[in-house]
Amino acid sequence: MTALKFARPRRAHHVTTPGQLVFAFDEVEIAALTWGEPGDPVALLVHGFPDSARTWDVVGPALAARGYHVVAPFTRGYAPTSLAADDDYSIGSLVADIVRVHHAVGADARAVLVGHDWGGAIASATASAHPELFRRAVLIAIPPLSAIKALFSPRHTATLARQLPRSWYMSVVSTPRSELLGRRLVSTLWRRWSPGADLDRYQGYGAAALHDRARLRAAFNYYRAVWNPLYRKNSGHTRTQRLAFRDPRIPTLLLQGATDTCGLEATGAHALDHLPPGSRRIVVPAAGHFTHLEQPDAVIGHIVDYLAEGAPREIP
Repeated sequence: MTALKFARPRRAHHVTTPGQLVFAFDEVEIAALTWGEPGDPVALLVHGFPDSARTWDVVGPALAARGYHVVAPFTRGYAPTSLAADDDYSIGSLVADIVRVHHAVGADARAVLVGHDWGGAIASATASAHPELFRRAVLIAIPPLSAIKALFSPRHTATLARQLPRSWYMSVVSTPRSELLGRRLVSTLWRRWSPGADLDRYQGYGAAALHDRARLRAAFNYYRAVWNPLYRKNSGHTRTQRLAFRDPRIPTLLLQGATDTCGLEATGAHALDHLPPGSRRIVVPAAGHFTHLEQPDAVIGHIVDYLAEGAPREIP
């Protein structure tokens, strides 16, 4: 057994400016922001839609200050990451990218995974398909995929009926050529999902990541691939695709904003039924969909406290 130091605090001003990494894989080149020191436990932070890795500009340095090597990729299709050469934006391909980044940065069993919105869906799927890679996960705004799937059962009919009107945009983006409406739609979502929040800077980062129709089409294809198998281009991800909607197999923290107008807070009420022992759910007051941007201190506190629980002092 090799003894490993864990989560030794550092002064935050050493890590506030992100570094940059680029990972060249066969069908996609992934750009990432980084904070902290290589060799420390890795924290992979995954952004959502219609956002970018800059969404972690506050959370990333805070985790680095507590002894994590933070890596925040721009997911496939979001600039400066490339478009996917195989045109595959299925959940299986997105999980495969996270696994490859995990290996590329030399992460070990101390690694943790944090995701917001679509990043939360990717984190949930990764925790289902590859629990050996991460010791804990944090999902922001989005319950685990298995809990979302369960909403379609008779037991949750009332909650689903209340959620579906909030999910109208999924039908829009799943329609072929809906990227022609993209910029107006994206602007509308930012305003509606976190009412009253001043998020113009981050909305600008998201617009830069989805700066043309090809990028918007890629982001919309995430949704299309969920419902339509014709958008799942790479048969090599079939197993991961199958496992993605099963219960995550590592302890998971779910954070939801109390005023989120995208995902009804009640959709997470049964989330712990689909999570292993050691998991937790917290509703953050006065926060909408972009919970980590609206209430960063509260979110950082919850994440840090949760990740510190049961932190390993050694691995094989």
